Amino acid sequence: MRTLRYSILLAVVLATASAHAQTTNYQVYSLFVINIAKYSSWPEQNAEMQITVFGKSKIFDELMKQNGKNVNGKTVKVTQVDNVADIGQPHIIYIADNRSGSLDDVVKATQGKPVMIIGEREGLFKKGAGFSFVIMENSTLRYDINNTELEKRQIRVSKSLTALANASI
Repeated sequence: MRTLRYSILLAVVLATASAHAQTTNYQVYSLFVINIAKYSSWPEQNAEMQITVFGKSKIFDELMKQNGKNVNGKTVKVTQVDNVADIGQPHIIYIADNRSGSLDDVVKATQGKPVMIIGEREGLFKKGAGFSFVIMENSTLRYDINNTELEKRQIRVSKSLTALANASI
């Protein structure tokens, strides 16, 4: 429990120091995605933690630095796709800001599957994403969480993740 709090505290401190509304620090976004994965669990157990970036985003380059590393006993495998038909069945799909208009298509394509959808654009958690990022007035990066959607997809997140969320439904 202490490790979780320290990891999240570190992420919040880094976000406070680094996230600015004018320039997106994808290193911080990547850190948040990895920490969300660390404190979440999926119903199926396999050797890989598949993270797919949907659309073009610099977060892909940052997440590639985690490729091959271990998260909860699973090897991280990062891919990038541009078409909904190519999504497959990842653990996490990160929707780049420039593809946020395709959220409905992604939700439909992954309906009933244990796929966590994380949206780069604010407010996507209200439209079917499990998480979406938000930059606060003081330029800190936070996230909103949709526990209802995650439960439908049989994905469990730590209560601490929910407690630290900016907003939750």
